[in-house]
Amino acid sequence: MRATVDAKEFSQALNKVIKVIKPASIPELEGVLVSISNDCCTLTATDFTTWLTTTIPARGDDLSFVFQRPKDAARACGHFEGELILEAEEKSNHKTRCIQLTMSCGPRAAQMDAFLPEDYPAMREEQTRHTYTVNAARLLERVEHVKYALRKPDDKLEAQRTHVQFDGNKVFAVDGYRLAWDVDEGLAVRQPFMVLPEALKYLKMFGNQEVTASAGEWYLQVTDGTTELQTRIGGPLVFNVDGAVPKEFKEEFCVWPEEFLRELDYLKNLTRSIGSACVRFSGGKLSMLTPSGGYCTQIQIDGESSIDFGFELRYMIDALRQFRGEPQVKLKVINPVAPIILEAEGRSDFAMVLPVRMKQAAAA
Repeated sequence: MRATVDAKEFSQALNKVIKVIKPASIPELEGVLVSISNDCCTLTATDFTTWLTTTIPARGDDLSFVFQRPKDAARACGHFEGELILEAEEKSNHKTRCIQLTMSCGPRAAQMDAFLPEDYPAMREEQTRHTYTVNAARLLERVEHVKYALRKPDDKLEAQRTHVQFDGNKVFAVDGYRLAWDVDEGLAVRQPFMVLPEALKYLKMFGNQEVTASAGEWYLQVTDGTTELQTRIGGPLVFNVDGAVPKEFKEEFCVWPEEFLRELDYLKNLTRSIGSACVRFSGGKLSMLTPSGGYCTQIQIDGESSIDFGFELRYMIDALRQFRGEPQVKLKVINPVAPIILEAEGRSDFAMVLPVRMKQAAAA
């Protein structure tokens, strides 16, 4: 069987989909499926949670194979230019079957063994429940704003603590200690769902263009008609953001995030365990108690701040980094034991940090 594709288009498509591949105990999962049919060449790669596919024009015979070492194949294809000929021939002995693949372009050629296509895990087909049109770059930006407030996936953690959640006009992340959310009326999902943030990073492939996002019972699909991302949905359980965020505040004041981060980094460098370090905030004064002694520093504030409160050092650093580059960040507080809200003018995203009891925070 023999088919022809454009070498540059094939190389670009192969390099696009191999980004999803991870080391796996099943050899086929480290491969890339190539299927040519009806004058189309479709390349597919997966880590068994997320699938990436893209399609380019082709001509010739229908054929399918799975690259055993797709990164090596991608390096070879990077040196081809013009018409790329793909020839596949099945080989077998008493124990195994494989495909002998030859790729040739002008005087250059590469020959390698490939897996048979029937053992490759196919993309799940299911009925779409809801379909949305979204800007891929804007959606990725919203996910990037909030994903820091998650933990790494673990068998002991529920999906709610490891997945980005979509509910109405909100995209948010919560791990039980902090919350980050982004509000955009341009996308209001009709049924809540959760997705691993690692899968959504592939939205970058679509650039700044409108794409179609389709949510089913178990999978989310995003496509521009040529390239498709499909990933598992983590479940229907979704956190109630509106119920968790305070509606009224007693004090609101602004800080300069670069200065605040600089002084928090100073305190961080003075503790051996940032995971247990707590800071007391009192009118712009930051104080921390460690086994080696007490440390303090001062930041400027714009507004009145008379409520003293404590926070975990690492979580406030993460929240402020969300707004790095903004001229000012507003802090909104109610009392020493209520959540602390952070926001910046002109931004659609917000952060919430839970307080610690004052006796846990330092009093230098």
